[in-house]
Amino acid sequence: MDISRPEAKSFKQLTISVEKLPASMGRQAKISAYATERARLLLGCYRTGDANDPETYVAAIAAMLAHYPEQIITDVTHPVSGLPAQKSWLPTVKEVRDACEEIVERDALHEARQQRIREQLANRAREDADKDDRSQRPSYDALKEKYGAAWGIGQPHSAAGFKTGQAPAVADLRAHYAKHDLQFKPKQAAE
Repeated sequence: MDISRPEAKSFKQLTISVEKLPASMGRQAKISAYATERARLLLGCYRTGDANDPETYVAAIAAMLAHYPEQIITDVTHPVSGLPAQKSWLPTVKEVRDACEEIVERDALHEARQQRIREQLANRAREDADKDDRSQRPSYDALKEKYGAAWGIGQPHSAAGFKTGQAPAVADLRAHYAKHDLQFKPKQAAE
C-alpha cells in the first residue's frame, strides 16, 4: 500500500468497515458481495487493466454498483449486453454510474408506459361497459310505442302567451317587460 496516497488507505478502510456490518444489514452485505463479484466479472472482460491500484479500482466499481438493485448490476456488467460489449477499455466509476442511471431511467420510462397502458385498458373497459348499458336502452320505436306518437317531440308550448312561429310585436314586448318589471329598449331602425 502506498502511504503517500492517504485517500487510497482511507477508502480501503471504508470498504473494510462495510464488510463488517452487523447481521441486521444482511441485505446490504449481500448486495455488496454481489456487486463485488460482478465488478470482478466486468473488469475481467477486458484484455488489460490500466488502473493504478487494481484493488481500489475494483472496490470503487463495486461500491458504485452496490447502490443499485441486483438486476441493474447484472445488466450493466453482463458481458454480452452490458459495458463490456459497449466499451473497448476499462470504464471509469462515472461511466459505470451513468450506465446504471441509464438503466434506471429506461426502467422508469418503461414502468410509466406500462401504467399508461393499464389506465387506457381500464378506460376502454369502462367505455365498453357504458356501450353495453346503451344497448340495453329502449329504441326510438319502443319509446314511441310506449308513450305515443308525440311523446315530447311535438311543438313547444308558447311562452308567455306569444304565438309560436311569429315574432312578438313591439307593443307585446313592452307589455311583457312591464308585467315582469324589466327594462326595454327597442332597436333603432336601420342606420
